[in-house]
Amino acid sequence: MSNIPGVGVFGTSITAQWITKKLQEQGFKVEAVWSRIFADAEAVATSLKIPFYTTRVDDVLLRKDVGFILICTPPSLHSQIAVKALGIGKHVLCGVPGGLNQSECLRMVQAGQYYPSLMASLAYTLRFHPSITIMKEMISDGYVGENINLVDIRINCGSLLDTDYSWMCDSSMGGGVVSLLASHLLDLLTYFQLGRVARVHANLNTMTRTTDNIKGIRSITAEDYAIIQLYLSGGCCVTISINSVMSGFSQDIVVCGEAGYLAFSSDTLKGRKNGASKDQLIHLDSSQSDSELSNSGLPTVHSIGMVRMIKALRDGFQARAESRDVDSGAASFSDGLYVQAVMEALRRSSETRQWRKVEMYDEDGSGPIQI
Repeated sequence: MSNIPGVGVFGTSITAQWITKKLQEQGFKVEAVWSRIFADAEAVATSLKIPFYTTRVDDVLLRKDVGFILICTPPSLHSQIAVKALGIGKHVLCGVPGGLNQSECLRMVQAGQYYPSLMASLAYTLRFHPSITIMKEMISDGYVGENINLVDIRINCGSLLDTDYSWMCDSSMGGGVVSLLASHLLDLLTYFQLGRVARVHANLNTMTRTTDNIKGIRSITAEDYAIIQLYLSGGCCVTISINSVMSGFSQDIVVCGEAGYLAFSSDTLKGRKNGASKDQLIHLDSSQSDSELSNSGLPTVHSIGMVRMIKALRDGFQARAESRDVDSGAASFSDGLYVQAVMEALRRSSETRQWRKVEMYDEDGSGPIQI
């Protein structure tokens, strides 16, 4: 008998539908779908052959044939759905950044602690991109040396805003490049095991305040441009530049150490040891050209990671025996709490134009404590 649980999906966005299809392709049976709008839930259920649809959260969570909850909703709903799902014994995969603030994410962490055998993960998909996985292994093996002194990351992309006004226009509701893009990069630093962020400096700006459809009394507050400096506890300096007033999507990640550097751009991972005459091609990802990945509503680099993440989840469920433990290698809710702490420090820094220390709630609810 298969250990793969039935899935309940919260959300009907383009991305939610694409992920649902990928789950079905990997052997997951999607049993129910939820949306705030009944017509949307019905349309998606009909299109993807999902037997049950509803606008009531509990109608999905209490179904006996649903053991795995996928949350693809606005961040304001992440915490309440995840906490309730874990409380009644369901595995949870939640979209990023996992709530609106540390308080919401802390409740998610504590809910997961009551049921440690349940999967409680966040969809930080860069961890599963093949080039990123190779980068981590090479960093661990000392390719760039023991002392990593600089990480430089640059993203140029098109607008993240919906056509009409939505939560993505409001930074306090989880919109903006910090929550939607920088959060993935902050988690990547954890994945690379480079040390915790101790101090931050940020310049966050909203270049696009109105559009043809978003104007009048409604203004856009979500930042679309960010210049971020991070100082890690181990001494490494990190610079992140995000510009979402361009077009397309490009992401460059460079990790420099005393012995050389690694550079990931688009579908190519290269490296160079000190003293070498030219770069070494380490990995070329052919899946970058897969046309299906462009229909996800995600940047291709994240789509590739999501597909591999779903496969890891399937393998994790299939591998477990009597225990309910599922080890997929995904980011935990505790990882998400840390990312929230850094993002809050970034916003404080941008408001005050000063370097700020990262203050994080302890998982027992005490704090905040400085990292």
